[in-house]
Parts: sequence; C-alpha cells; structure tokens
Amino acid sequence: MSFAPIYRQLDRLLGVIARIGGIAMLALVCITVYDVMTRYFGLPKFAGLNSTMLQESEYWAHTILFSLVMAYAFTRQAHVRIDLVRDLVPTKVKYYFEIFGLVVFLLPFSAIAARYTYNYVYISWRDAEVSPSTIGLTNFWIIKSMLLVMFVLLFIAGVSQLLKCIDGLRGKLDEEEELRTLGGGH
Repeated sequence: MSFAPIYRQLDRLLGVIARIGGIAMLALVCITVYDVMTRYFGLPKFAGLNSTMLQESEYWAHTILFSLVMAYAFTRQAHVRIDLVRDLVPTKVKYYFEIFGLVVFLLPFSAIAARYTYNYVYISWRDAEVSPSTIGLTNFWIIKSMLLVMFVLLFIAGVSQLLKCIDGLRGKLDEEEELRTLGGGH
C-alpha cells in the first residue's frame, strides 16, 4: 500500500492555497506601486485611504503571501538546504535524515507553534483588535490569524513529506517524485 493518494491530495490542497497566496503577491505589487505613486508623484489617495493604511496594506499582503505559500514551497524543496554532507550519502540515508528532521523538528515545532498561536489569535478575535496606529487599518485580528494558518499549513506539508519519505524508503517513489521529496540535483 502506497501513501501516494494521501500526499498527492495534501500537495494539491497546498498548491491551491499557494495560488491564493499568489494573488496576495499581485496585491502587494499593486499596493506598493500605488503607495509610491501617491507619495512621490502626487497621485491622489482614494476612498479615505492614508499613507499609514497603504503601508499596513503592504504589510498585510506580504504576511498573507508568506503564510499561504511557505508550506507549498517546502513540499517543492524551495527552502534552504546545506547539502555538503547530505549529497555524499546514499538515498536511503537521505530519507532517514528527512524523517528525522520532520519528526524531531518540523512537525513538533509547527504543532507547538500552532497551539500557542491559537491563544494569541483568539485574544485578538475576542477583542476585535485593530491597528496600533489610530489612523491604521481595522480588523487586525485577520492578519494575526494568518500566523495560525501558516503553522497549520506547515504541519500539513510536513505530514505530506513524511509520507513521501516512508514511500521512498519502501521503494514506491519514481525518480521524479524522489527528486521532489529529497531535493538536490542542482
């Protein structure tokens, strides 16, 4: 029995969520360009916006982008690796390294961080928190909620990678899936 149906669904879910994060990137670019145009070229601000709101919007879009894309990037081996030693070991040992890192570091960290972030987000929701700036954006709890979303998505990505590693150890991954699971091949 292969775990492929499970990790493919998880990766598909993370991909859809990352595309939503991609929309935040487009928003970030548009907001930043608009902010620059209003600040340096005298373009008028519309709809009651002020510079603080525009800058906080940039911060929001960046946070949403990072929070929604990070887990997908992890499943695509887009994170930093130090491959000096790892590239010298056999594939089976690489799988053990991955499993060790996932079980000892990534999964516990994301679970603990999500648990503690939940309290932080809950208090923000309960108090209907707004920006610390008196002329900033309202509904600040939305952006704080992205932290919780980020850790939950990272946990899901870790489970997906763990299942891939188990299948890899059992010889159930093809060469392309193995490369996506272990990275390398610079």
